[in-house]
Amino acid sequence: MTNRIQGMNRAIMRRDFADGIAIVNSDATAAMRRRSASRVRLYAAVLGFLGVLISSPPSADETTMTAIGLLTSYSGERARQFEPYVRYSKASRIVGIEIHAVGMDGTTARYSGRDTEAWKEVNNILRIKTADGYEGISGVDSYYQGDYSDEHLLALQGVAADLVALESLDPVVVAAMLERVQPQLSDEVRSSIDIALWDLAARKAGVPLYELLGAKRDSMEPYASLPFYDSLAEHIAAVREYAKLGYTNFKYHVWGSIEEDMQLVKLTQQAFADTSFRFMVDLEEAYALDDALRLGAQMDQGLFVWLEGPIADELFSQYGELRQSLALQIIPAGYRVYSREFLTRGIEAGAWDAGRFDATVIGGISKALELLTVANEAETAIEIQSWGHSLAQAANLHLMLANERTRYFEAPMPKEAFEFGMKNGNLMDQGRVVAPEGPGLGITVDWDRLATADFHVSAELDFSAAPERSN
Repeated sequence: MTNRIQGMNRAIMRRDFADGIAIVNSDATAAMRRRSASRVRLYAAVLGFLGVLISSPPSADETTMTAIGLLTSYSGERARQFEPYVRYSKASRIVGIEIHAVGMDGTTARYSGRDTEAWKEVNNILRIKTADGYEGISGVDSYYQGDYSDEHLLALQGVAADLVALESLDPVVVAAMLERVQPQLSDEVRSSIDIALWDLAARKAGVPLYELLGAKRDSMEPYASLPFYDSLAEHIAAVREYAKLGYTNFKYHVWGSIEEDMQLVKLTQQAFADTSFRFMVDLEEAYALDDALRLGAQMDQGLFVWLEGPIADELFSQYGELRQSLALQIIPAGYRVYSREFLTRGIEAGAWDAGRFDATVIGGISKALELLTVANEAETAIEIQSWGHSLAQAANLHLMLANERTRYFEAPMPKEAFEFGMKNGNLMDQGRVVAPEGPGLGITVDWDRLATADFHVSAELDFSAAPERSN
C-alpha cells in the first residue's frame, strides 16, 4: 500500500480552451463532502465542438516510439499482430468520457503506526467510449487524510477535451502528447488514461490484456496484504481470518518502531511455527540501517520471506549491506522513486533482490513495460505492487501474468471491500489468482451500484452527436 497523494478541496469548474471556442459546462458543482451521491453531467455546449477544437501535431520526439514498438521490445515480434487495434480512424475516435470517484468506508485504514490518521481511499474509474462501439476502462486509487476528494476526477475532467481531440489511440503516442500539452498531470492521472487505452486495444483484439502483453502464465500465488492494526493480537487474528479464504502468505504493515515490530515478528514465529504460512513486513521506509539489520536478523529465524522498504529507497549501499547480511529478500518501497534511471542504478548497485512499482502510480502499462524491459534484461525480478480496488489490481495482475519474474500477487484486505461496484472483482480461484474471463482487464463494472457508495462523484461527457472533425 502506498500513501500517494493528499486531497485538496476543489470544485468542478467551467473550462474555456484557449486554442478553440469549445466550452465544457457543468450543470452542477461537485462539493467535497462525505457520503455524497452527487452526479455531475457535462455536455458540449457548442455544436460542432469537434470541428473547431485544435489538436496540435505530434513533435518529432513523440513519433520515435509507439505502443507496438514498446511491446515488441518487451515481448518480441508476436506483438506486431496487435498493431491494428491501436490504429486510429475517424470511425474509432473517442466520443464519450465517463469518470467516477468512488469511496467506501470499509477501505479506510492506516498503513503504519506512524500514521496519525487513517487514509480514505478513492477508486477513480475512467471509461472512454469510441464511435465504433468499443470502450476502455481503468481504475486508479488515490488516498486522502481527513475526507474523501474528487481531485483525481477533476484532473481527468480537465484533460477530457484533449482526449476527445486525439487523432491517435496508441497509448505511448498519447502519453507523449499529454506530456507536452498537459505537463502538470500527475503520474496517477496519466496511469488512468494509459491503462484505459491498453484495455481498449485488448478489447478490440478480443483477448485478455495479459495475452496482448505476452502471456507467460495464467495464474499465480497471492498474499493477503493487511492494513495496520493497533495491537499484536489484531494482527494475529487477521492472519487466521484471511487464512480461511485460502491465503497462506501474509504481509504486515507495522508500527515503524523496532520494539513493537520485533514483538510482532517473534509472536508470529511462535503462533504459526507449525504452519505452512509465510510472511512479509512492509516498513514504509521507516527505519535506519541498524534497526533494519536487527529486525531482519529476527525475521531470518523463520517464516518470513521478505523485508520491504526498510529504509529510504535511494540508500543503495545500505540496501546492499542488508542483502549481504540477511537471508530473506530485500525489496524497496518502490512508489516514490521509480524512473528508468533510478531502477537501472539500483540494479547496477546490487541494492535489492527485486525491484518494485505499481502500474497505477508510475504512469500506466506503458511505463511498466519500459521498466520491466530494463529489469528483464538485467535478469532482475520485479515484485509488482497491486494494492487497490479490483480494476487497479487487475491492471497489475495482467502485467504479472505477462512477466514470469514476479512471484507474488498483492491482495489488499479486507478483500470484499476492494471489490465494491464490480460484478466479478474476485480474482481468487482455489488459492491462486487468475485474470477475469473476457477481453481487456476483464472486470465488469456495476455502474448503477457505484452511486450507492459512501462517496460518489461522477462526470459524463457525450460527443457522439457531434460531427466528425475534418483533417
